Amino acid sequence: MKDTTPPSEHSESRILIEHALEMARQLNISKLIVHANQKLDRKIIEKCRGDAKVIWLTRTAKPFAVRARSRNMRIALPEAPISRNQQVSLGLFISVVRGFLGLDESVLCLTSAIGSERVDSLVIANPRRDAPWLAEKSLRGARGRMATNEFARLLQIALQFAREGREGRDIGTVFVLGDVRALRPYVRQLVLNPCAGHSRSLRNIHNSEFLESLRELTALDGAFIVNTRGVVESAGTYLNVSGKAQGLRPGWGARHTAAALITARTKSVAIAISQSSDNVTVFLGGRAILEMEQGTEG
Repeated sequence: MKDTTPPSEHSESRILIEHALEMARQLNISKLIVHANQKLDRKIIEKCRGDAKVIWLTRTAKPFAVRARSRNMRIALPEAPISRNQQVSLGLFISVVRGFLGLDESVLCLTSAIGSERVDSLVIANPRRDAPWLAEKSLRGARGRMATNEFARLLQIALQFAREGREGRDIGTVFVLGDVRALRPYVRQLVLNPCAGHSRSLRNIHNSEFLESLRELTALDGAFIVNTRGVVESAGTYLNVSGKAQGLRPGWGARHTAAALITARTKSVAIAISQSSDNVTVFLGGRAILEMEQGTEG
């Protein structure tokens, strides 16, 4: 008589991983993007991976043991919960930015659902097909601006603020990361700069004690200007740029338009939080290149 006992969660993960790695070999895919927090899942991948290189997505700063370190790369995801689709999008995005993955390389992605630590989903992605902006010549020289701890930290803060809000209300704001001298002709203060006079260490985005002050300052109209070392130079700052932004979605207003235009005029990156949808959008070279939707699973 056939055994109808449902497989355990670990058995499901093991079968998925084994079949995924065999599929990768059949398709001549040599790289994997893996979000595996379970030690058992990592062991299965290590056992079955063969010569495949693995880009590990992780939310923990603690190192974990893996064999053949030269064939392992690591990307720290924001601590904010993101869906499976967002894990793939962000993993693909950062992998190309950091040079872990070529534009024409297909990659097999193993991810997990929000709140889960076990692998439960398989996606095959290709940067040129699924993130065509990465192939544009005008943006190639700008990728290095996002391969920084400051960009990763700002993205994490934006996702956290979008999810948590401020005093029960949704947050809408823009962070502009770039060379302050180059930005100066395109910005002016709407109010007295609340960051002026404070030490740089106190207003650095890497300073966890500054996070709640930063959240409170989102109540001001305008943007935050952040220098390339992560110091918030100003809050309540008007982005004094005009023109017509390209490729904006219907419903995006002045905040997203300004974020797009400031990155078109300068070598900066802008991260906008939408107050109406809580979505977080990254702008580079005058256009939106990554959008992270809140409260969805996929």
